[in-house]
Amino acid sequence: MLREGQFVDLPAIVNLYRQLTTEMATLAPDTYRPLTTDNRQYFADYLQNDLARLFVTESNGKLTGFALVVLAQTGASPEFVPQHFAQLIDLFVIRDQRHRGLAKQLMAAVESFAKSHQAAFIQLNVLSANKTAREVYVKAGFQPVNLILQKPLN
Repeated sequence: MLREGQFVDLPAIVNLYRQLTTEMATLAPDTYRPLTTDNRQYFADYLQNDLARLFVTESNGKLTGFALVVLAQTGASPEFVPQHFAQLIDLFVIRDQRHRGLAKQLMAAVESFAKSHQAAFIQLNVLSANKTAREVYVKAGFQPVNLILQKPLN
């Protein structure tokens, strides 16, 4: 079942986020580390923000995934085209629930939210090493726009 997240979900969302950061740390250990603190307030702030939505998937009373999306706009700058868009901050589905369409459901909720607020597009960041996530996003219609390159100096 897909629904909007609630304050009562915060402990479970924090647990899901810990799993996400653990996977990110495995894929990019020079950039990420597993979260060890309780970042419940981080998600609580988004739950109180009218410009954000936290969607969750649930099965048998247990949260199986989440997506956090925030409306944003480019700053007033002469070199950038003004844009009103949605930023997908995080999307995660627990490992044993993957390949069941949950990410697709979460993406549909994010897209519906973005469209209902007249966003021109949805933007996200994904680790280049996260092949599975990149495939999910390509299937959902995302295309590369910018590329961040990094050169290690050691």
